[in-house]
Amino acid sequence: MQHVGMQAFEDAMFVRLFRLWVMSREEDKHPLPTMHAEAMKRGYKDQAAAACASLFELVEGHLGRHLIRECCCSREFSSDEQALVGILHAAPSLKPGRGTREVPHGLPGAISWAASCVRDAMRMKSDPDIEAIRRAASRGKGCAFRSPGGGGPIHGV
Repeated sequence: MQHVGMQAFEDAMFVRLFRLWVMSREEDKHPLPTMHAEAMKRGYKDQAAAACASLFELVEGHLGRHLIRECCCSREFSSDEQALVGILHAAPSLKPGRGTREVPHGLPGAISWAASCVRDAMRMKSDPDIEAIRRAASRGKGCAFRSPGGGGPIHGV
């Protein structure tokens, strides 16, 4: 079960970088210096912050809206944060333009590529047993990204 703890840490660190990215935008600052410093403290590859920022921008562009973060110190993930983590976990098993049960509409090629770059930069590994549990738990939830009004995604991810 060592991997389960590591997976939760990796997810939390990815969400931490996302929250830093959003908070920088809210403060009208460039996000990469803060994100890069945090990524370097954790021993990630030099390109981790840029890879994450690219993924976040691509997802926002695809959805046509800003992604919403949870409070910076919350242990809970917003629905957008959960969906971003889901993209990271789904990307290795998805081919661009093809779906799975968990992501029936697939991921656009650029988002899939960016998620793979993030996984590499953050040294994330996939565990088939963990992925099987995640897939079983996600059945029937529908699309994780919701518009602020509670409807489905604007463009669909």
